[in-house]
Amino acid sequence: MRKVTLLCAGAALALLPASAIQAEGVSSSTFNLRYNVPVLCRLAHTPSLAASDSGYRLGELLEYCNAATGYSLIVNYTPGTMRGASIAVGNDHVTLSGSGREIISRVGGPRIREREIYAQPGPAGFDTDRLDFDIKAG
Repeated sequence: MRKVTLLCAGAALALLPASAIQAEGVSSSTFNLRYNVPVLCRLAHTPSLAASDSGYRLGELLEYCNAATGYSLIVNYTPGTMRGASIAVGNDHVTLSGSGREIISRVGGPRIREREIYAQPGPAGFDTDRLDFDIKAG
């Protein structure tokens, strides 16, 4: 019964001219909401030194970056050292040139992930005492 009544009321409204249907006190409004989320990229290292088949396990990196354009994972070291050594973070590998800075990987969007770090010495071994990992948006 209610369905029939509602359909009849709808049909009756359809037959009325538009000027007769105008409701009093009905208003319409729009608003725009804008919120800026700051870009935040963080990197945390959990050290764990151990020998492995592929050199040395140096621990794990936790990467967090909310940049829509993605980010780069970079290793910095003393220029002139580590020539020929290789660094692997997860499935990404780089052979160090001795320049003091290498990009290990680039990611095309925001991401949170944890990956293991491995290092294999070059011809001169590990001839520096510091590897600094960095994360940069863009």
